[in-house]
Amino acid sequence: MINDNNEKYLTFDTVKIKCNYKYLINKYIKFNETYNHKTGDLTCELYNSKDDSQIPYNLFIAVSYTQKTLTLEFSSKVLLQDYPKLISKYTIRQCLENINKLRICELDIESILSTGCFTRLDVTTDKELLLTESVLDSLSTSVKNYKRFKWSHYENEGITFTKDVKSIDCKESITLYNKGKELMNKANNNQFLNLLPNRNEVCDYFRNKTRFEIKLSTQDKIKSYLSVSDTKILSVLNSKANPIQFQFKQVFGSAIKVKPEYNFSNYDDYCMSLIIESNNYDMKLVDQKVRSLFSRTGYYERKKKLDAVYERMRGSESDDTIEKILSLLSL
Repeated sequence: MINDNNEKYLTFDTVKIKCNYKYLINKYIKFNETYNHKTGDLTCELYNSKDDSQIPYNLFIAVSYTQKTLTLEFSSKVLLQDYPKLISKYTIRQCLENINKLRICELDIESILSTGCFTRLDVTTDKELLLTESVLDSLSTSVKNYKRFKWSHYENEGITFTKDVKSIDCKESITLYNKGKELMNKANNNQFLNLLPNRNEVCDYFRNKTRFEIKLSTQDKIKSYLSVSDTKILSVLNSKANPIQFQFKQVFGSAIKVKPEYNFSNYDDYCMSLIIESNNYDMKLVDQKVRSLFSRTGYYERKKKLDAVYERMRGSESDDTIEKILSLLSL
């Protein structure tokens, strides 16, 4: 999620685009070919980076001559040094330009951006959050409907929550994992990092960050989750929806804590509780703001009372992991 003048725009790790086949202007390498076994006509040409040891990230390019379509699928690693920015309205052109620079083929970028549609999206955001064992335990025990949403470990570094339904169209899931560890521990990621002018800069960015990701595998899901009427590139990239936070609430909705009632017996204690709340329970900040309002002796007496109120408030707090994450996802 990117903030732009207080407006939020979505970011993606992997996207799949479909457009007119004429927007593949030229091919510089030989693509794999498929022929109609009856007529001998060429029906499809495709490139897949899985078959190319020089490209250590997801890139798929396919032309269907029967359907007259060009399909592009790529990950945000195509941005190279700008990988942390992910795919967004600000980087989509750069992604396509970088594909052209690979000299695999030449794409008509303007036509793709103006007429292409997304057919699959991995909506992604990276947040400052240590995915500790205690956080994972809180997540696994806070699912609002454990019979409906099942959880499983994700590559030993995270957790996935999936709606337990048979229909693929009704499948819902959200994955959280330690992006810094995943980036630095996977062998193919090391090959990618070796392509970068400054690998340490990228590694430092992802250090101690948790990646949140949901997969939208159909156009109907894209329209529903992103609140758009079509899946054209510009429509999707300008969406103001927050599908990751929405999915997180679907999984953990009833675990969200209602603001506790402290039941203070007097007006003075109640006022102190409001001061503490307004400073997000940061007692050092409270100390800085309140100290100058009292004499030296008066302040120490007041500090004792503030500390006592703080302890009562903290004692009434339950595990607030879910709320903290929801707050992160709103940024």
